[in-house]
Amino acid sequence: MMSAQLQASASPAGAGSASSPSQQQQQQQSSSTTAATSPAQNLAGASKSPHILSQKDSSILWQLFDNDAVQRAKDENKLIFLHVGYSASHFCSLTIQESFTNRAVIQTLNNHFVPIIVDREERPDLDTIYMSYIHSLNSAAGYPLNVFLTPDLQPVFGGTYFPAPGAQSADAVTDAADDTPDAPDFLTVLLRMRSAWDDNNERTRLYSDGRSSLEVLRKFMSEGTLGPNDPRGPAESGDVELGELDLDHVEEAYEHMSKTFDYTYGGFLHMPNTASSFLTGRVDVAQLEETFEYIKKTPRFTTPSKLSFLLKANLFPQAVKDVVGSDLCHKATDFGIQTLLSIISGGIRDHVGGGIHHYSKTRDWSLPSFEKILSDNALLLGVFLDAWKGFKTGPGSVMPEKPVMDEFGDMALELADYLTTAPILLENGGLATSEAADSRNKRGDQAMRNGAYYLWTRKEFDAVLGDERQAAVAAAHWNVKEHGNVDSSDDPHDEYLNQNVLRVVKSMADLSAQFSISQEQAASLIASARSKLKVHRERERIRPSLDAKVVTAYNGMAIASLSRAGKACQTLGLGSPEKGAIYLKAAKDAATFIHKELWDNNTKTLYRMYHAGARAETKAFAEDYAFLIQGILELSQATSDDSWLEWARQLQKAQLKLFYDYPLQGSSERRAGCGGFYSTAEDAEHILLRVKDAMDTTQPSTNAVSTSNLIRLSSLPGESGQARLSLTMAKETINAFEPEMLQYPYLFPGLLSLVIHLRLGTSKHE
Repeated sequence: MMSAQLQASASPAGAGSASSPSQQQQQQQSSSTTAATSPAQNLAGASKSPHILSQKDSSILWQLFDNDAVQRAKDENKLIFLHVGYSASHFCSLTIQESFTNRAVIQTLNNHFVPIIVDREERPDLDTIYMSYIHSLNSAAGYPLNVFLTPDLQPVFGGTYFPAPGAQSADAVTDAADDTPDAPDFLTVLLRMRSAWDDNNERTRLYSDGRSSLEVLRKFMSEGTLGPNDPRGPAESGDVELGELDLDHVEEAYEHMSKTFDYTYGGFLHMPNTASSFLTGRVDVAQLEETFEYIKKTPRFTTPSKLSFLLKANLFPQAVKDVVGSDLCHKATDFGIQTLLSIISGGIRDHVGGGIHHYSKTRDWSLPSFEKILSDNALLLGVFLDAWKGFKTGPGSVMPEKPVMDEFGDMALELADYLTTAPILLENGGLATSEAADSRNKRGDQAMRNGAYYLWTRKEFDAVLGDERQAAVAAAHWNVKEHGNVDSSDDPHDEYLNQNVLRVVKSMADLSAQFSISQEQAASLIASARSKLKVHRERERIRPSLDAKVVTAYNGMAIASLSRAGKACQTLGLGSPEKGAIYLKAAKDAATFIHKELWDNNTKTLYRMYHAGARAETKAFAEDYAFLIQGILELSQATSDDSWLEWARQLQKAQLKLFYDYPLQGSSERRAGCGGFYSTAEDAEHILLRVKDAMDTTQPSTNAVSTSNLIRLSSLPGESGQARLSLTMAKETINAFEPEMLQYPYLFPGLLSLVIHLRLGTSKHE
C-alpha cells in the first residue's frame, strides 16, 4: 500500500532486473577486481550504528550494505542474507544470543551466504521495502527482519523471528510475527535456502520468484504514483486546486474508526481480512474464534497521528461539524480520550521512572514490549499536549475524582521530563534513540531478561516499601499480586512467572473506599511508594543499555514537542515557567547540535545519524528533513526567535530538490511526475523501489508533515514570493494520494486534517 517507482540499475553494482544463472556466471568471469574479491572479514566495527557495532566481535563475517557487499554476492554468486534490526528490540537481542552464536549457523552463513547487517533506524529506506515484502507475504511483520535476496537484491524468502537452532516447533515465541505451529528453526531455514540455491533448477525458480516479488511489491507500494500528472507544471497551469477530497471524507474516516474502536480498552481492533463482514454488521459465527485470537495476538501501538486526529474532532470549525455531525465528533473525541487514559493507566507506561514503552503485547495495554523509543515518547508528548490544550480551550469532561485535563497535563510533563533528563538527553545536546527491552535483574547477574528493569515480585515490592499499610495500598493501586499479574495465556514460556507489571487498576477514590483513608492520603502514599521504588531500582538494578546514536528525524520530533511543551509552561499555565525554560533549552540545544554536526552548510546537505563523536555517512532521508523542519518551525514560534527560520527555509529548499516529485519534469523510471515526496533521493543506490509515504502509522507520514511544513512556510513574513508555489506543492502532494485517500480515508488522518485547512482556509492547520 505504500508507493513506489521501479528503479533500473545505473551501475554494475546497482539493483537492476534479475538475470539468469548463466548470466550471473558470465558476470563472475568478467567482473573486475574489487574489494569484494578479497577474503571476507567482519566489517561491523566500521559502522557508526550501536546495533551493528555490537556484532564487531562476532564470528559471523558481517558485511555492511554497500557496493562491496553487493558486488561480493555477484562475484561469489551467493544469496544475500539480510538481517535488519535495532538495539532496543527484545527479539533482535534474542536472535543474536540464540542463533548468531551457534557454530553451525555461523559456518553456514559464512560459507554459503553474504551476510549483511542493517540498523533499521539508520536505513529506514531498506527497512520499508523489505518489511513491506514480509507484510505482503504474511499480513504481519516485526523485528528482526530476516530476508534472503538474490545478488540483484530481489527478495525470495524471509520472515521475522525464527526459533533457535534445535528448538522444537512448540517453543516458537507466540508473539513473533511468524509464529506458526510448524515454524522451522533458524538453522533449518538457512539449510533449506542453501540447498535451493545450490540446485540449478531451484535457483532458476528463485530468480523467477525474485522478479515476481518485485512486481508484487511495485503494486503493493504504488501509493502516491497514481495521482494526476500535469506535465505543464504550476507555472503554466496556474494555481493547482484540490481534487475530489472534501469534508465528507473526514466523516467517512471517523465512521470507520468508530467501527474498529475497542470500546472496552481503547485503541483500535485489528481484524483478519476474513472478518471484513464485521464492519457491515453481518457476523459469521464461524469467524468469531479466529477473529478473537487474531485480535489477542496483534500488538497494540499508540498511533499518535490517529489519536491527534480524533482529539481534533470537537475543535474543528463548525463547517466540519455540520458535515460530520456533532454526535460523531463527540464520539471521535471520546475515542481519543479513552485511549489516552488507557495508556496512562496501562502497563505500557513506566509508572516508576516515566516514559512509555514501544507497544503493548496485549489488548488491555497490560504487558508492554519494554523497549522505550525516543520517537514514540516525543510524538506522544505532542498528543498529550493536544489533549490538555483541547480541554483547556474547548469542550471536555471530567473523571469523577480528577479533571481529565490534569491527567493529560501531568502525563505531558512526565514525558517532557523523561526526554530532558539522562540517559535520553545526552551531554552533547542531542537525544538518544532508545533504551533496550532486555537488562540484568540486579548487579552481578549475567543473564539478560526481557523487562527485568521494570518487573517486581510481590516480595521485593513489599520489602522496598517497608511499610505494610503503604505496600497494601500501592499493591492495590498497581495490581501487584503474590504470584504475579501476567496472565499465563500471555506468558507461554513462563518469562514472567511471579512477576508484576505495574498498571493502575484502582483510582484514589477506590483506594479511599477500600482502605478508609482520604483520597489525599491515598495520593500521598502512592507518591511516596513511587519514589521509594525509583530509588531502589536506580540503586540496585542495571538500567537497560542505551542506543546513544542521534537520529535527525527523531530529534526533530523531540524539538517540536519540547518547544510546544516549553511554550505551554510559559504562557498557558502547564507546569511552571521554570520547567518551560528547561524544555525550551533542551529543544534549542538539540537543534544547535544537529546544525553543527549533521548539517553541511557548504553543500546544504543534511545527514541522518551521529554517534561516538562523529556523523555517519548516511545522508538524510525525506523524513529527516520533514521532522527537522517541523521542529525548527515550532522552536522559532515558541521562542519568538526568527533567526531559526532561515535554516528552515534552507532545509525546505534542499528537501524539495532531493525528494519532490515535480509534475513539471514529467514521469520516468524513477518518478511519477504527480507531486509528493519520495522517501529517498533519485540517485540513491541499491534501492529497488522509490517509495512515497503518506499513511500514518506509528509515526506521522513524511508527506503529511512535509505538506504541513509547506503550508506553514507559505504564511511566514517575507515569503510572499514563495507562498503561491509552496501552497501549490502542498495541494499537489495531497492530490498525489487522492486515489488511495478516496478509498481509505481513515489511513491518512494527517493529510485529511490538511484537507480541512485548505478547503476552509482556516488560520490553524495543525
